[in-house]
Amino acid sequence: METECFMTRGWKAIRSGGILMGAALLLWAVRGRAQTKGAPSGEISGTVTANRDYALSEASGNHIPALYAVRVRARDAERHITYTVFTLKGHYQIYNLPPGNYEMSALQDGFDSKGPAIELKAGETKTADLALVVRPDKLRAELVDFDTLFTPGPTRDYVMNNCMGCHGYEHIPWQRMGGRNDEVWGNAVSRMFNMDGTSPVNHTGVPQVNPAAIPQEKRDEIVAYFAKIFPDGGKPRDLKLDDLPLDEAALSKAIYIEYDLPPAAPGKKNAEISSHDVWPSRISPTVYVSEMGMDVIQGMDKNRIDYPGRFTTYALPNPDLGHRVLGPHGITQAKDGHVYAAEIDESSIAELDPETGKVTQYETPTRSTPHTIRSDSKGNVWFTEMQGVSKVAKLDAITKKITEWDPSPSDTNAHYYGMTVDQKDRVWAVGMTSHKIVGYDPKTGNWSVYATPTQPSGPRRPTVDSKGKVWFSEHIGQALGVLDPDTGKITEYKDPFKLGGGYECYADAQDNIWVTLRSYGVLAKFDQKTKKYTYFPEPFPDMMGREHPGPNGTRLGGLYPPKIEEDADGTFWYAGIRMTTLTAFKPAGNVPNSQRAGN
Repeated sequence: METECFMTRGWKAIRSGGILMGAALLLWAVRGRAQTKGAPSGEISGTVTANRDYALSEASGNHIPALYAVRVRARDAERHITYTVFTLKGHYQIYNLPPGNYEMSALQDGFDSKGPAIELKAGETKTADLALVVRPDKLRAELVDFDTLFTPGPTRDYVMNNCMGCHGYEHIPWQRMGGRNDEVWGNAVSRMFNMDGTSPVNHTGVPQVNPAAIPQEKRDEIVAYFAKIFPDGGKPRDLKLDDLPLDEAALSKAIYIEYDLPPAAPGKKNAEISSHDVWPSRISPTVYVSEMGMDVIQGMDKNRIDYPGRFTTYALPNPDLGHRVLGPHGITQAKDGHVYAAEIDESSIAELDPETGKVTQYETPTRSTPHTIRSDSKGNVWFTEMQGVSKVAKLDAITKKITEWDPSPSDTNAHYYGMTVDQKDRVWAVGMTSHKIVGYDPKTGNWSVYATPTQPSGPRRPTVDSKGKVWFSEHIGQALGVLDPDTGKITEYKDPFKLGGGYECYADAQDNIWVTLRSYGVLAKFDQKTKKYTYFPEPFPDMMGREHPGPNGTRLGGLYPPKIEEDADGTFWYAGIRMTTLTAFKPAGNVPNSQRAGN
């Protein structure tokens, strides 16, 4: 299957013929340059106060200081950009803000805030003090330990080995789905083996779990287990976590910048906007976003802040429009400058030429759900196939033919998820329900398979540091793992916190290993030399990330950065499921321009 489409700028352009709104584009471009390179930047600073000296932690239920590392947000409604920084001893400063009008607010567990509106002129410094007002103390659920929530026994062991690699206590968490009876839990479990996919909308044609992997008798045991621990009418319970130690001095230098994505496509709702992976280009100032719910790739020019003119929207052709979405998921850019997206719901790979907007799609030989995608030094594009079959595949740079491998045929339910390519073009992928790391050596054509020391571990995302070591998160094993490809030895660093749900794992330019702790809603930096973590809470309204209301009022969570990528300036970028923003994270970026070095 090879189909083509062309790019549009925003949703007001004509999609079918690739016609751009020339006059509007010129206006946007001129306005964008004026906003970013014209007037000097300004600064907003102030003090945060609270009417109570402690907050009620959403993580542990304990009392924590109300005015420690408070997140302060400045919202530029005209440009659809939000800046978030942290207080140091109750004071904050936001540097390098473009002139404009800002709505100020603050975030802290158990408090509301209503900040002032600030008009900031070029080169101006303004003061904006904020007051936190406590809400009545009320936790979302009774907080209990893991064994209390998930009763130990053979069925739990089976669930952890075969199911928690995907589902779990922090990803589509069962405990937040609300109590159900046997019949309803039975329907939920049966959906995992549905040959048309788990979604009633997308119809992937691929089951979430290979039916050959889990026999019916085990499915019945799983249903009975969940109906017992989460019964219909049962009291809401969730996991009791730790209160992470925060370094105010380090946090005060960090800044998050959230750029609203363009509004929904015609005929769709903003609630359907759902992004996944991002790719900051190494050859242009563009950050690409795979926008699953809209069947598009968004390209944002980092040098422009006007809205929506900073975005170019590349519509992907959908041969099954009305039956399923394409679900562009993983994204990467090859050495020829073309951008590739894994279309998880259409079992295909999309190739985009950003210069012309032309899109070509390549169908996978086996019906599957292409997931994470990376390119090697020769321009070949590698990707994992997660659901149904468990394979890793390559789109050849020259022939454009796809070859598939099953790295470990005995693992019928491996769910190959994250992947990476190292400096020697070796390909590494993780089986999140086989609890193994697999690697392909292009020189020998052989696959190697490494079981993690902790079983089950639920490895989610791998990365490679400058020395060629393969790091990976273990969101069940509660550890950070590292594989030495030369010796085959795996070392695990156990988490110093409870039930973090480590998801993304990323080696930055200084060989720090970044992990997204989904249970806590933080980005965590692991220093290889000291083996210590620094935690950066995300700029979302609660500890679990932005709330995603589930059915019948349940709280599924689900908004988190699934994949972060660092650009040449040391800025991290991410989008995320059910997020409507593209976020830039600068760990040391909240300083005056004259003091900046990299980020």
